[in-house]
Amino acid sequence: MRILVAIVLVLMVVGIGLYLLDLPPFAQRTPPPPPVPEVFSLVEAGDADAVRSAILAGADVHARNASGLTPLMVAVTTNASTALLDVLLANGADIDQQAASGITALMLAAGQGTPAQVIYLLNAGADPTVTDAEGKTALDHGRTNSAVRTSGIFVRLDDLVGSPFVRGWPSGYVVPVESATISSRRNHLPGAPRAYRNGVHEGFDFYQGTVSVNIGYGTPIRAVADGVVIRADTGYVEHTIDEYNAIISDALGSLDTPPDLLDKLRGRQVWIRHAGGFVTRYAHLAAIAEGLVEGAQVRQGDIIATTGNSGTLEAAQGTQDDPHPHVEIWHGDERFLGGGLEPEQIWPLAAQVFGSNAMPPFHD
Repeated sequence: MRILVAIVLVLMVVGIGLYLLDLPPFAQRTPPPPPVPEVFSLVEAGDADAVRSAILAGADVHARNASGLTPLMVAVTTNASTALLDVLLANGADIDQQAASGITALMLAAGQGTPAQVIYLLNAGADPTVTDAEGKTALDHGRTNSAVRTSGIFVRLDDLVGSPFVRGWPSGYVVPVESATISSRRNHLPGAPRAYRNGVHEGFDFYQGTVSVNIGYGTPIRAVADGVVIRADTGYVEHTIDEYNAIISDALGSLDTPPDLLDKLRGRQVWIRHAGGFVTRYAHLAAIAEGLVEGAQVRQGDIIATTGNSGTLEAAQGTQDDPHPHVEIWHGDERFLGGGLEPEQIWPLAAQVFGSNAMPPFHD
């Protein structure tokens, strides 16, 4: 009897203690977290939205399947949509990650995929100079794939493999003016000083007499790669001369042209987002192609606008003098191609992006 009373007293003390501690009388098990979705089956199914949800739930974009392939590699081998590839790259997939054999997504695309896949991966920044365990590049893998071997992109791969490659920037683009080259003038390159507004140039200018073809007001401008329009200034109104002078005065009041003022000086613009998150900005446009609006899909080579001089002093004066395409290539919002580089570094980088045929016959 005494033992029973002691047990009851102990239980009462424990219960009171738990009550005072605001703890439940019996331990409750925390339910296990939901299982991480199996990303490879979703990739093979080609469901971009499901893959995005799986990654947000914790799926690893760098995981390996039984064959040692990553989700990006599997997406290429199953001919997944570019939308699915975009999801993987936007969520951190390493475009140049290698399997145990050294093979990359680009090599797989070249060896057993389509020319469109190869172009997409080059546009997204894939490095074509990487070699596998046998010393083969994407070009070598492409030799065994008749679809790739007989396409124009095979020639571009050959061009790229023999030159240094700067990672973090794309390749496989076309020049925005058909048959043009990059300008031979240093002052027309990114990073060139612009004393009239206290700043630097952020793009490539294509002026008559410096790019191997005729450039005039109304010369067509084409998309350098497939992409989605994220800005189209269809309602642009040109600055008056007083407005232009006020912009320049405000810019000169700073050590560097403020971004909002520089945006005004670009005039009428179109911006396009491409594979890998790269963005091209086309400025000083005379007109934008009919139907080109935010959200529109464009294909490489599509005419998106015509050459003008909008945003410049000449336009504010009411003339069509000094027309020129101005094209910038950005990775994110703070890094433009050519920024901080010397012209001798920019020309080879431009050859990577636009091809060696885009190099001017001479530099000054």
